[in-house]
Amino acid sequence: MQRQALAQQASQAEAMRAELAKQSQAASQTAASIGQQAESARMQYELAQTQYAENKSALEKQAAQIQSEADAERRLAAQEAASRLRARTRGGRRALLSQQREDAELGVTQMLGAGMAV
Repeated sequence: MQRQALAQQASQAEAMRAELAKQSQAASQTAASIGQQAESARMQYELAQTQYAENKSALEKQAAQIQSEADAERRLAAQEAASRLRARTRGGRRALLSQQREDAELGVTQMLGAGMAV
């Protein structure tokens, strides 16, 4: 009887050891899986940070370009306004040029007194 009880205890102990080994192996696999998931999450985070930095840089360059174009347009508009103001305040048209003369290269197209075209 005692032998039987000892044999039964030994088999139960062996079964518990096998169960513990199985649980340890499952825990190891779970830990490895969690480690892989953590590494994957870290890599995704780094990729997202890299993409964010690239997008931010591209948007900053675009904003700077738009700002410089807007500044150039403002400068040009200011120069044109100053030119118009200068033309109005400093005499406007010159008195010696014909009013029909639209372009300096074309000249006057109407006939003068003796029938000569200029």
